[in-house]
Amino acid sequence: MKQQPWWTPEYPSGLLISNRWVQTFVFELPQLKQKELEASLRYKVQALLPVDTASFAFHTQFFRQGKKNYGVAFLASKAAQDALPNPARKFLIGLPLLLPKLSPPKALLIVATPEGLATHYYEERLLKASFAPIEPADMKLRARILAQCPGAEIIALAPDPKYPLPPDLGANEASESTRPELMRAFPSWDPPPRRKYQQLLGFVLLAAGLALCALSLGDSLSLRERRNEEWKAWLGKMASQAAAPSLRDQAMKLLKAQGLPVPELFAHLSKAWGSETRVIDFEWSQDKLRLTATSRSALASLQKLSSDPWFRSIRIGEIRNQKDGSEQFTIEGGLSIDF
Repeated sequence: MKQQPWWTPEYPSGLLISNRWVQTFVFELPQLKQKELEASLRYKVQALLPVDTASFAFHTQFFRQGKKNYGVAFLASKAAQDALPNPARKFLIGLPLLLPKLSPPKALLIVATPEGLATHYYEERLLKASFAPIEPADMKLRARILAQCPGAEIIALAPDPKYPLPPDLGANEASESTRPELMRAFPSWDPPPRRKYQQLLGFVLLAAGLALCALSLGDSLSLRERRNEEWKAWLGKMASQAAAPSLRDQAMKLLKAQGLPVPELFAHLSKAWGSETRVIDFEWSQDKLRLTATSRSALASLQKLSSDPWFRSIRIGEIRNQKDGSEQFTIEGGLSIDF
């Protein structure tokens, strides 16, 4: 069977791109912000594959299934991207990431392509594994695939009549009513354009966020001014007294009264980060810690800090790439301390 870099289905929704030219990877992701999801997905791909994603055509999409976030990475060489035509229709990746509703709990979707039968395994409608295309007459390999997915119901699909299904799969072919629904489940190479109501909602949320930030900034400045006044009063009192062995104890009591044991904080930060991460600024407000630091990898620094039980509910608020290749980031969370 002649291999083609892309093929045109009978449906007018778009061109199907060959699985051999575009590799698709699906990862479960933690509950993070959109920018952090993108960075986490790229990190997972780089950890899985010994490639530099900057030298590939790298596209990402995100979706939810149940209460979990998933990220999809579409990876293709630059040569593959240049070889694709430039039609008015969109490009479709030749496998659904999520089967339509009312699909069986376990399913094997077999798609007839120019390269052979491409088989994809789903559990609870979510893609779990994809198998390389095989020759339609290779019953031995097909039996091995079926053995890997016991209890799965077979769904067969032939989008292009030029590449029909083998006769023995005719009984499992998707019905005329479910075929368009299956084709709509194939993801696009590029994410769909944002709708107008989404843009309007984004502007409304942005305005509300700016208003809340202004209120929060005012409260934060007022709290910082009160804290500074208390420190000035304490420093004046200490300056009028002679140095005594109890001076350090009094200082520690005031630190604890402020709610932040500074020496212990930097001792734990030094133990977790060493010299790899440099702290630029920190703030303690209303029992919440906010750190600004730089390191080679913000996610690696977060993982090291999260392993210390002294810190709790730690999360990254913002990541900025620096000119020297390092990352400047903010970390927010609390401390598991007991006074």
